[in-house]
Amino acid sequence: MIYQKSDWHANGFVRKIVLLFLLMFSGMVLNVRGEGQDVECRASMSLDGVWKFCPAFVELQYNHAFLQKDLPNQKKYDRGAVDRYYGWIEPEFDDDVWWDISVPGSWNTQFEDLWSYEGHGWYRRKMHIPKVWEGKRVVFHSDGANYRTVLYVNGNKAGVHEGGYTAFQFPIHSYLQFGEENTFAIAVDNESLADRCPTERHDWWDHGGLYRSVRLEATEPVYVKDAVVVTDALNSPAVVEVDAEVGIETDTAGPLKLVALLFDPAGRNVAQTSSDVSVQDQNGKSRLRLEVADALQWTPDTPHLYQLVLELQAEGNRLDRWERRIGIRTLQIDGTRFLLNGKPFLIKGLNRYENYADTGMTPNDAAMRQDVQLIKDMGGNAIRCHYPHSPTAYDFYDEAGLFMVCEVPLYQWGRPGHSTKNLDAAKFQLEEMIRTLRNHPSVLMWSVSNETRTRPREEGEEHRKLSEMVVNGNKELVDIAHELDPTRPAIEASNRWPDDPVFEKTDIHAVNVYFGARTPHVDSLGSLRDAMHSKMEKLREMHPGKPILASEFGSWALWGFKADYFPGENYQAGLIRNYWEGLLEEEGFIGGFIWCFADSDVHRKYSTIYEMRCAYGIFDIYRRPKEAVRVMTEIWKNSE
Repeated sequence: MIYQKSDWHANGFVRKIVLLFLLMFSGMVLNVRGEGQDVECRASMSLDGVWKFCPAFVELQYNHAFLQKDLPNQKKYDRGAVDRYYGWIEPEFDDDVWWDISVPGSWNTQFEDLWSYEGHGWYRRKMHIPKVWEGKRVVFHSDGANYRTVLYVNGNKAGVHEGGYTAFQFPIHSYLQFGEENTFAIAVDNESLADRCPTERHDWWDHGGLYRSVRLEATEPVYVKDAVVVTDALNSPAVVEVDAEVGIETDTAGPLKLVALLFDPAGRNVAQTSSDVSVQDQNGKSRLRLEVADALQWTPDTPHLYQLVLELQAEGNRLDRWERRIGIRTLQIDGTRFLLNGKPFLIKGLNRYENYADTGMTPNDAAMRQDVQLIKDMGGNAIRCHYPHSPTAYDFYDEAGLFMVCEVPLYQWGRPGHSTKNLDAAKFQLEEMIRTLRNHPSVLMWSVSNETRTRPREEGEEHRKLSEMVVNGNKELVDIAHELDPTRPAIEASNRWPDDPVFEKTDIHAVNVYFGARTPHVDSLGSLRDAMHSKMEKLREMHPGKPILASEFGSWALWGFKADYFPGENYQAGLIRNYWEGLLEEEGFIGGFIWCFADSDVHRKYSTIYEMRCAYGIFDIYRRPKEAVRVMTEIWKNSE
């Protein structure tokens, strides 16, 4: 729902009725029984719905102590107390005059006056916490908020998170009042700064605020903390290995056992095993192995999903139940070949931002399903993006059979003003991304960066040192990806090839392929293939023996402009076709990603762009197809 002045603010009566409806139903508790009754092992409460919101412009950031009457006004912004907010975080604060905002949702799409706002925003909401949750471990979950998030519960600082595209959580049970109303206050900012990841400038718009879902989850103090699932589809029978971690936040935990059950797509229990939990220093570990006869393999054409259930038991009593859908499949690199389940696999992909005309970056299930279907109808089998998509998106990709290249938003790092602070942020986000998404069969590979300056762009010592920092940083990120997940390739999407020194570390040469034609007309496109082949030959000479992936290739085109020259649809279609057919002739080529799926909003700070919308899409932002859709559908469908 988009709250624009033109419709939302215009009718106060309708607005109040809708808000009343949302308030009644947005905070409903899921899997929670009444007071005094038993609860499920994992109970959850949605925090989606209507919150109170204040756009905290810089004047409030520098001076907000006046909101708490017993404090003197601040004279200046105290960066040492950046997370010490006053007045508005307290339960008794009167937020009645604040705006109403829908969560999940971006403040940039919900308020016309904030269309281009980049700064801080404050959120407040009161929620009743069930009495039956007392003694449980209660965690605040966010699927993503942009960029820095500070949570206060009943006036107490409960957690800080940085990074706009990874899910995160804070334990908050020690701050809650059970059986009573509790106040949640959240400060978020979407500032693009030189020491962040992404940095101060990138080619998408960081929508601000709680733009993805939030919820609470309650478990016992002894619970399944995490599990890493690795499958071997080539073994007979197929193997599912599970390394589980158990969290223990009590001194009274007795002997623990973990039971693993696997159900096939028809719901039949096809494998089961159990193992004792080894406990050391308040942490438990368990390794389980399941064998699956006649396993159904996960592929883009046959995306069979099994249900894995882990039950944590103590003296026969169930303490926790952890569930995930998994796919049984194996990825391999054999020289210059890329194999799925032992067979060569050609990646036919599109770069896709999670961006919609009405909701911005906020996930929209119906729109997401439409995008997935459009890609599948083209014959596509993979997606790439400069940042992780929302967690729910990967469930859609698992179901539909769409591979996903997951990338840290370390974008064009290495400009003057950048430093290892960007790298520190990227390391943290890479680890979060992998830990959150590694059990999805749709996750194809990890990308640690895009178009970073691994070679100096300008002369001089400053630029040489920046490039040295970037090369070393990218190599560190590749090492981290290999350590956290040795089952998937790690790449760096490069525009500094063929002599990119990071290619010594990566498993696949991921190259962004852009060559300018002599003139921007379809008649000149033949020259692109010759230039590309020459550069590919150098790449194979300098870094032999690895597969080559075209992580980007494409051109700008305006929907409905049918010209054979730039920025016409026919020119874009001809260029993309020319690239693809030329790439298929290259030795070691394993596939590529068109830049890009759909037109999208660009960063508001760009001044050299033609408009505030990037038109590289083969669909426009409303998902109307351009000529390249017809052309590439014909090519990809014929190559199946």
